[in-house]
Amino acid sequence: MPSANKRRRNALRGFTLLELLVVIAVISILVALLLPAVQSCRESARRLQCQNQLRQLGLALSNYNQLFRVLPPGSVSTVTPVTHQQLPDGIGWVAQILPHLGHEAVFRQVNSEKPLASFFSSSLNTVPITDVSAPLPQDGMIASTPTTTIPDHPELSVLICPSNPGPNGVNRGRVSNYAGCHHSTEKPLDADADGLLYVNSSESLTAIPDGSSNTLLLGEWNSGLYGHGWILGDRGTLRNGAPLRLVNDVNGLNQQSEDIVPDEELTDEKKQQLQARSLRVGGFGSYHPYHVNFLVADGSLRAISREISTSLLSSLIHRADSAPNGDF
Repeated sequence: MPSANKRRRNALRGFTLLELLVVIAVISILVALLLPAVQSCRESARRLQCQNQLRQLGLALSNYNQLFRVLPPGSVSTVTPVTHQQLPDGIGWVAQILPHLGHEAVFRQVNSEKPLASFFSSSLNTVPITDVSAPLPQDGMIASTPTTTIPDHPELSVLICPSNPGPNGVNRGRVSNYAGCHHSTEKPLDADADGLLYVNSSESLTAIPDGSSNTLLLGEWNSGLYGHGWILGDRGTLRNGAPLRLVNDVNGLNQQSEDIVPDEELTDEKKQQLQARSLRVGGFGSYHPYHVNFLVADGSLRAISREISTSLLSSLIHRADSAPNGDF
């Protein structure tokens, strides 16, 4: 019969080092197997929320269309083309549908004739607009002579994609991750575009030549050349057709820090490059993998593959090309 001391030693016996290492290894393997599934579930939830926000914007545009018989102008401006230096003198489509998004209080702060005079407050930071092609100024980018300033916009959650990782050198409140379809190919923001939202546009959802089920209205964008805020109808809220499979720096759309230099140091060639860049608008993109979410003019959602042909995407943005688009 075992002694009391031996029974006590057996009762106090724990795991050996080898057993602990085996348990830790098993747990690590299980975590490694489960983590991608958890991340995939989270991304699926964010993608669904993103689509719901696009639907909200589409419903607001539809309500505006029912009230005024036309969609809001993509941009209101007496001078064209709209560039990063030559800003529109009126508000863009996002600001015009604020009451239909449940943001009446924000809409009351909007100065429709002088949009950059909206939201100014002693508690809000202002950012100088300087270089003709720069995105919203980032840390370390000191510009030459300021021409005007823009205020921090109220951040509207319906405009921010849930997969947006956060500020990246720009004020998050000014950014809208959703833009109107301006033109089927790269083109400066002007009044002769072939999309549904352009400068001084007055298109109706009920009178689209190609039909509302074959024409894109809104889409996601995630990087490249920024605009000056969702209150304006510039390249921050209007976008052109471009290959979705190409990243923006391949398209030559990312602003480079070396472009921000004092005016007196600019060569004629550099000035021409900056002027050409200021006319660039850029295409659509997404923080989600594989697909870019678009809102069709009939209110339906499409997650369009990044591998979609450029010609088909252009045809879907064009409101009157009469091309058969099939099941895209």
